[in-house]
Amino acid sequence: MATVNRTLLNPDKRRCSRVPFHRNVKISTQDRIQGRFRAQNLSQGGMYIEGSVDLPLGHECRVELHETGPLASTIYQVRGKIAHRGKGGVGIQFTDMEDYSFAYLQTMVLYASDNPIETAEHFLEGFTPSANSSC
Repeated sequence: MATVNRTLLNPDKRRCSRVPFHRNVKISTQDRIQGRFRAQNLSQGGMYIEGSVDLPLGHECRVELHETGPLASTIYQVRGKIAHRGKGGVGIQFTDMEDYSFAYLQTMVLYASDNPIETAEHFLEGFTPSANSSC
C-alpha cells in the first residue's frame, strides 16, 4: 500500500469532522478475520466501528469495505490501528491506504459534511504541490 501524507490521515482529532457512514466492513489482522461489523461514522483520520472487535488498543488491523454500484463493484482496503474503545464499539485510526481508497473516503467525508468548504481546507493542510505539476 502507498502511504498517503500522514498529516492528512491523522489530523488533530478535535478538528476532525465526523460524518455518518453506515457501511458494512470486514476487520482482519495478518493472521485472521475478526469479523464483519457496521461502521457508524467516518472522519479524515479514521472511523468508528460498532460491535465487539476483539483486538487490543494499538493493534494493527485492516479495514475492507465493498461498494457496489449498478455498473461496478470496488473493494477499498485501509490499514489502521485500534485507537480507542467506546460503549458500543471501537475507533480505528487510519495509518495507510492506497490513493484510490483515500480519494473515496475523502469524497464520502466531503459530501456528508455540514461545511464542505472547511472540510476541503482541512484536506489541503500540509499539501504541497509538486514542482512538476502541470495543472
